[in-house]
Amino acid sequence: MTFPLAGLLRVRDAQERVAAEQLSRTSSARLQAETAEQGAVVSLAEISAQVDDAPTLLAMAAARAAGRSALSDVQALTEMRRAEEAEAKAAHVEARRELRGLERLEDAHRVESARIAQHAEQTALDEIAVVRSLREERTV
Repeated sequence: MTFPLAGLLRVRDAQERVAAEQLSRTSSARLQAETAEQGAVVSLAEISAQVDDAPTLLAMAAARAAGRSALSDVQALTEMRRAEEAEAKAAHVEARRELRGLERLEDAHRVESARIAQHAEQTALDEIAVVRSLREERTV
């Protein structure tokens, strides 16, 4: 006996795989954003603090301002990537939960089908035994 929800099970399995792939992509994007953020922090920290003259001071101030602006952009991107990853994780958990529910139903169906088949086989064996016993009684 085939599982009546086999088509839905295949769909849910595909949805779970797509959700897992999306989670993987968003995790990778988050890691890249965090790496870029760390690089921006390091670059900002490497700006020399030694000032010899006014043009150097202006250049250093401009570099720090640009670096802070870039850092703020990268931090916003990192937060956005974290939020995307959290959404993808929630979607994957939901897809996995739906798939597990159907897998449990399929397992229960398989057990019930095996029980029905065993019962039918036992009934057939009992009938054979009764018929054989009646034949033996008639011949004696």
